[in-house]
Amino acid sequence: MSLQMLLVFSTMIFQMITLLLFVLPLPLMVRSQIVSIYIKITTAQNFRIFLGFSITLMSLQFYDCLQRLEKYHKVKENDVLQGFVNYDKLASKFYSQRNLYLSGAILYLLMGIYTVASIVKKLVLKEKLYRQLIAERDESRTGGGEKSDGEEVVKVKHLIELKQKDIDALKKQLNGLQTAYDGLNKGEERSKDD
Repeated sequence: MSLQMLLVFSTMIFQMITLLLFVLPLPLMVRSQIVSIYIKITTAQNFRIFLGFSITLMSLQFYDCLQRLEKYHKVKENDVLQGFVNYDKLASKFYSQRNLYLSGAILYLLMGIYTVASIVKKLVLKEKLYRQLIAERDESRTGGGEKSDGEEVVKVKHLIELKQKDIDALKKQLNGLQTAYDGLNKGEERSKDD
């Protein structure tokens, strides 16, 4: 039993380290290497068989622990209230709870690793595509795109002027509304004694 728990615990530690590697903000080069290793491992037939076998075992252990814990919920509370405590049952209940938590954590981490890995794969792909587009844009600009850049600058400056006019008009409108509102509140003045 201790060998089984050692394997379960080491599997959970390995899963947490894997998840940490996926989540860390690493450079693109390192992250793409991690993703390529992950893809290479997960596409191997032996790994898929091992993963399916492991998921099946953990699911069966999880289900078994649930069944055992249901048995302890049916124990009458009268025994506990009358002072009768069976320590063997309490130890067995504790072991079932521990195994339930460990097997549940392993199954949850498997889902988490799969989800995070798919997100990181997409992120690496988009980052590579983005860098490629930036490189292509820089190459096209050095090849004679200066005239179009000048035209873009003029268009942007004109757009900024239009937006500034809109902002000034809104400020005038706000000031007019504020003075009209203040005019509505001019009423009787009250003294301290009122």
